Amino acid sequence: MTKYRFEDYNEYNVLKVPLLLVLASIYLLKHFLIFALPMISTIPFLVRFAHLQFSVPLVLSGIPAILVIVAMLRRIPKTRSPILRGIWQWGKALLLSSLLLEVGFTILYIVLELKKFNEVSLVFLYLDIVLIIYLIKSQRVREVFAEFPDKDWSEDNR
Repeated sequence: MTKYRFEDYNEYNVLKVPLLLVLASIYLLKHFLIFALPMISTIPFLVRFAHLQFSVPLVLSGIPAILVIVAMLRRIPKTRSPILRGIWQWGKALLLSSLLLEVGFTILYIVLELKKFNEVSLVFLYLDIVLIIYLIKSQRVREVFAEFPDKDWSEDNR
């Protein structure tokens, strides 16, 4: 008996990226959005929120997630780049590093009293911890990051 259904595989015969993994990767870009809020919003509340939440280290903690998203978007057979294939192979570790950096910086800011511990910090920490557990425990995530479509896959294989 197979572990996954036919629908769980894409047209290249590799496991599809689960929606939760896609959403987790996008969630890790939240500090880039917070950084951009004052530039794209004229709503005073959002601008104030962005100024309170912004921090360069927190923005930088999202860089590994950007790499994973790029590899996720280029996860097709014609991708010959060994760099993208390597990023995908290390995708789980990269996402975990983004999460751990974010949690670490947030806790450091709170301990050093550089930022106030508020509802937003609590929600971000909670979501980060839930995602860390998901990435560590999920067999599907482990198997998705282990697969990248074959370079030699062609239309003939359909």
